[in-house]
This record gives sequence, structure tokens and C-alpha cells, in this order.
Amino acid sequence: MTESKKEMLKWKKHEIEEDIGNDQYRNNQLWAGNFYFIIGADSQFGYIWPYKKRDPLDWNLEMEKSIIAIEKINNLIPRPQFLVICGDLVDTMPNNNIDLNQLQVNDFQKVFSRLHPSISLVCVCGNHDVGDSPDEKSINIYRNTFGQDYFSYWCGGVLFLVLNTQYYKDPSKVEKHAKEQEQWLTEKLNKYKNQRIIVFQHIPWFISKIDENNEYFNIEKTSRLAMLDKLNASGVSHVFCGHYHRNSTGFYKNLEVVTTSAIGAPMGKDPSGLRIVKMYENNVVHTYYSLDEMPSSITL
Repeated sequence: MTESKKEMLKWKKHEIEEDIGNDQYRNNQLWAGNFYFIIGADSQFGYIWPYKKRDPLDWNLEMEKSIIAIEKINNLIPRPQFLVICGDLVDTMPNNNIDLNQLQVNDFQKVFSRLHPSISLVCVCGNHDVGDSPDEKSINIYRNTFGQDYFSYWCGGVLFLVLNTQYYKDPSKVEKHAKEQEQWLTEKLNKYKNQRIIVFQHIPWFISKIDENNEYFNIEKTSRLAMLDKLNASGVSHVFCGHYHRNSTGFYKNLEVVTTSAIGAPMGKDPSGLRIVKMYENNVVHTYYSLDEMPSSITL
């Protein structure tokens, strides 16, 4: 078996719900004790900000940041249950330049295969991963490379739901897939209503306020309000997002929307970094750290 094939299998094995997390936490619908996980966003190999002219095949800086992030995560004591990358794994959209997209995806896989085997990797689909206006081809490319673009899993008594927000941002060419995700989500929320539920997605419903104007970095108001009512009514406590390349938080009723800055190319005051999320029986505590300030041990 080739090394590239082995790396591909590393992604595939984390598609199934039963295979995320470790020890008593993996696939456990009952509270199993305090645990934590890591959130990163927008590794986005091929994109740098502020924009600088460089070779179009040069994304070494973004790769180096991800390598540092993985080293920091691997050295944590105890290790986290899993690492989530909240979308925009690479920069070039598959429906813009499939060859360049594949080169960036190959490097993403090589870099993130360095993650310690005990730490599950959860990839969230971003707009750069399927296109601003995804089509059947770009969705299939993503699924064949990374697995399902929306899915769920249990870890330590918490249900985690992973959504593809392009189905809310622009479903015009993939209405069938958008309807299938919505039906799946409704069934999950109805079945597990008022259990502990956390959502991961790429584009935030809003950046800081529920009534903020529509823009590139959020989801249109009508969809936003309807979905947040739906999620809140089902007991979802947190929605963790990326896309904004900055840190931001905001509340809608009992639900907190948390946006994490980029590993690859931050646009705000916070440097490249990661968010540590601690899960307690009746509480969730999250903190963003720059890569330089990541702790070496975690107290739960």
C-alpha cells in the first residue's frame, strides 16, 4: 500500500460516527466525565493575508502554521478527544481549478496526517472546499476526498452535528442535497431534543448580533432566524464556526455562536491560533490561544 493511500485511509476512518474520540468517550451517549477538544479554522492552504504576490504554487507559510498547530496539539497533556477544522481546508475551489485544488488537498492531507493517531480529525466543509456556488461535481469531489459533508457523532455523552453551510448560503445548484441535509438535521434534532448538542459549521449564522445585516461573512437573515429558532428549541447550546478569519461571539437566547480565527491567515487582531473547548457536565468553557501561547497541559 502506498503512503498516499495510507494517508487517505486516515481520513476515511473518521467518517463513521462510532470512530471519533477515545476510550470511554468514543460513541458514548451517556456522560463519561469531563473532556475537551480543539477547534481550528481556515487552514486554507494557498491563501495569505494581507495579500502578497508569490508563486501560485507556494503555500509553505500556511503549511508551516498548520504543522506548528499539530505539534502543539500532539504535545498536549492529556490529549484532546478530537480536532475540528471548521472549513476552508484549502483555498482553491474545485469548481474553479481542480488541478490546483488537488495539489492543495494533497498537502493538507500530508500535513494533517501528522496528527497523533489517538486524536480524531473532524473536517467541516467550507465554501472554498466546494465552491461559493457548489454543484453536483464539487460536492462529489469533496465527499470522495474527505467523506460526508454533513454528519453526526457521539462523544462523551454529547451529540455533535457537522453541517455544510453552503446549502444555506447558495443551494441553487444543489437543492436536492440541501433538502436532504435539512431532513437529516430535523430528524436528529427531533430524536435527541434537549440532550446535549453542539454544532460545527463553516459560515456563522451571525458574527455578533442576530439582527445584523446580510454580508459575505454571515447567512441571510430569513434562514438565520429560522435555523437559530430551530436549533435553540432543540437544546443546541453552541454553534462553532470559522470563515470570518477573526474571533467573535454572540448569543441568541440560550445558544452561543462562536467564530474562531484562522490558523492560516487571520484578518483581525488575533494571530493564528486554536480554540480549546472544555466540556463539563453542566457547562462549556472555551478559550482562544495564539499558536505561541498554546498551553502544554490541560486541567479539567
